[in-house]
Amino acid sequence: MAAKSSCRWTARVSSEQPPKVAAEQSPYFRALQAPRYERQAQIRSYEDKFERGLIVVNGPIHPDVVAPFADAIGDLESDESLDLMLTSIGGDGEIAYRLASMCHGGRADFRVIVVDLAASAATLLALGAESIVMSDVSALGPVDPQIYVEGWGDYYPAKDIIEIVESLEGRANQNPQVFEYYVALLGEIDALLYQSAVSATRRTQELVPQLVSLRQVAPSADIVDNLTKELQSHAEHSATIGYNRAREIGLEVEYLPPNSQQWSMLWRLHAHYMALSGAYSGVGVTVEGRRVSFHFHV
Repeated sequence: MAAKSSCRWTARVSSEQPPKVAAEQSPYFRALQAPRYERQAQIRSYEDKFERGLIVVNGPIHPDVVAPFADAIGDLESDESLDLMLTSIGGDGEIAYRLASMCHGGRADFRVIVVDLAASAATLLALGAESIVMSDVSALGPVDPQIYVEGWGDYYPAKDIIEIVESLEGRANQNPQVFEYYVALLGEIDALLYQSAVSATRRTQELVPQLVSLRQVAPSADIVDNLTKELQSHAEHSATIGYNRAREIGLEVEYLPPNSQQWSMLWRLHAHYMALSGAYSGVGVTVEGRRVSFHFHV
């Protein structure tokens, strides 16, 4: 009987069925895929060094991320410690909740590593982790939802849409003679858009406590209320929250010095994703683990 390996990162192969031999890759194919193999080699090196599973998500938090992410999670043992290296300008808050739930599973040790920027819905995802690993360059962001305004062809903060309507409503009540003038100022903001902004803001206020409740030890109600308020109080959606501020508002933050070996390995890996699709790409998404590798556009 073969001796049991002491390394938890060795490939798991059934003793009842011989492993399948993959077709040999041609030199040209291998060369074309070389950057992918290099990234995965760095992921495995990190796992071997720190004895933690590592999954990378680089790009928007989009529904299409769920399936490849499930594949990556499937490569881990259910109780295996997990680091999620997350770089994203945001996306769908409901998907953020689903991904955080998948990361927990039966494991008690789940961290989000913010090697660059994890804003908006990515910040929501980070709230579900037991801790958030950050360094000097790391930044979280406000979690105020964004609403697409068809006539303006872009996304705008829901809270700004609400403030515009309520401000003009107040002025019109004080001076009814200029009601039509204020209605004209609203432009593309109609009743449906306003209600969408109200609903999205209310849902985000629900998501914050739901995500932090995924932790092994959830913070007190007072801390959750303050956290919800702080993450929605910024004047600009592009505002950033560094590691010191993140601690001040009640987040569990682990600081890594930029010259530490662990951070250097993470930053070197992150540089590959910047070269692949940029740190703040709104369309390109990469999901990678020790074996799984997906890169696609949304």
